[in-house]
Amino acid sequence: MCWTLWIVLGLFPLVDGHPKLKTHQNSLEAADTALNHQNGSLNSVLHLDDGEKAALEPNLVDPAFPMKELNTSYYPAARAAKVAQHYLNYHHGSPSKWFMVHAIKQASSEDISEVGTKYHIQFSVQEQATKEIVENCSAEILFRQTEVQSAPEVNCTCNDLLKIKTSDADHALYHHIKHQPDPMTGTDIPDSQGNIPKEMKPLWYLGGIGASFIMWQQSNESTLYNMAHVHSVKQLNSENDLLAFDYVVLLHEVVSQEMIHWHMQVAWNPTQGVTVTQCHLLPKGTMKQPLAEKHKI
Repeated sequence: MCWTLWIVLGLFPLVDGHPKLKTHQNSLEAADTALNHQNGSLNSVLHLDDGEKAALEPNLVDPAFPMKELNTSYYPAARAAKVAQHYLNYHHGSPSKWFMVHAIKQASSEDISEVGTKYHIQFSVQEQATKEIVENCSAEILFRQTEVQSAPEVNCTCNDLLKIKTSDADHALYHHIKHQPDPMTGTDIPDSQGNIPKEMKPLWYLGGIGASFIMWQQSNESTLYNMAHVHSVKQLNSENDLLAFDYVVLLHEVVSQEMIHWHMQVAWNPTQGVTVTQCHLLPKGTMKQPLAEKHKI
C-alpha cells in the first residue's frame, strides 16, 4: 500500500509537464503581489505626496532614453529655455520685436548614448516692445557630445508668435534710416544709468537679435548667456536693399560671470529679416575706448 502511494505521487510531476516553469511563474506572481503590497504600505506609512508617488511608478518612456523631469527654476531648464529664446529671436526678431522667456512651465531631459542630451521645454515668451505674452511655446534642444563647440540643435514652435505684428513699424523704421543724410551711430546702450533713449531702442533690439545668433551658437550645457551692453554700433555703406551695421556687444555668461566682447556685422530689411554676416570674439582688454561717436537718429 505504501509503495503504491509513493509511485502515484511520483507520477504527478510527469503528468503536469513542466513543474519547474510553473513553480517559477508562481514565484514571480507571488513576488509581484508582495512588492505591490510593500509599495502600498510604504506609501501609506510615509504619506508621500503626488510627486513622490509618481517617482515610484513605472516610467513609460523608451528605456533606452530615460526621461528626467527638471526643476523649472534651476540652471538646466533655464539654459535650455534661453537657447530656445536666442533661436526664436534670430529667426523671428526685428528692430521692433525682441523676445524674452517669460515663464518655464515644464522641463525634462533625456541622455542619448553617444549622442548627447536632449531637453524638452514648455514655456512662454514676452515681446519687449509691446509687453505682449505669447503662451504655448515648446522646444527640443539637443546638446551634442562633440570635441569642439557646436551650436545646440533647436526645434522650436510658438503657436501665437505671428499674432504680434510689427511689419508697419519695421517698414517705417527702414525707410526712416534709408533717408537719413548721415549713417547712424551709437555707443554705450544702455548708458551708465541703465537708460536707453527712445531713438536708440531699435539699435538696441537689432543688436540683441544679432547677439542672439552668437549666444545660440556658443551655448552648451555649462553656459547661460545674456546680452548686457552695446558698446558701439555704426551703420555701414550698403549697395543693396539691406541695411548693414557694425556692432561691438558685451555678453554676460552668467555661470562663469565672464563679460565677453564680440564684434559682429548685421544686415537687415523688413522682408528678409536679420542676418549676422560675420562675427568674432574680441581679446580681453581691447574695449577701453568707444569705437564710434554717439549720434542720435
